[in-house]
Amino acid sequence: MSSERAAGGADAGAPLRFKTAEEVHRYVSDSGVRQVKLGVTDVDGILRGKYVSRDKFLGILEKGFGFCDVIMGWDSNDQLYDNVTYTGWHTGYPDATARVLPATGRVLPFENNMPFFLGELTDAAEAICPRGLLRRVIDKAASMGFAVSEVTANIRI
Repeated sequence: MSSERAAGGADAGAPLRFKTAEEVHRYVSDSGVRQVKLGVTDVDGILRGKYVSRDKFLGILEKGFGFCDVIMGWDSNDQLYDNVTYTGWHTGYPDATARVLPATGRVLPFENNMPFFLGELTDAAEAICPRGLLRRVIDKAASMGFAVSEVTANIRI
């Protein structure tokens, strides 16, 4: 990843094209950024985010991170569902484990070119994570002989 790109340059907002956590680590370490933004999709498909310091993010790349599992127990208006079993008052809304997806990296031009990465829930939460569900649907389609292709759009701001 070039330092010109890290500074925003002409490619601000474009995907950063990382393949490994090591590439992400090198980019974040060398770019001088102070924070990284993470996003995880809730049960309704809404992106929920949080900011972490650079040093915390570098640790997250190796160990994963916690994200409050309330995102699997509330609606798009942040009203708690009353009929859920995975999370709720009965569990105390603990953190679910999540991992960073290096290939989703991009800079946010409207946030001073801050790096942004998607995450996905892991362990028990993966069973109800929208990304986990999508992965299972794609696998089932493949087992039935269907081919799934990826379509992405780059939006320039």
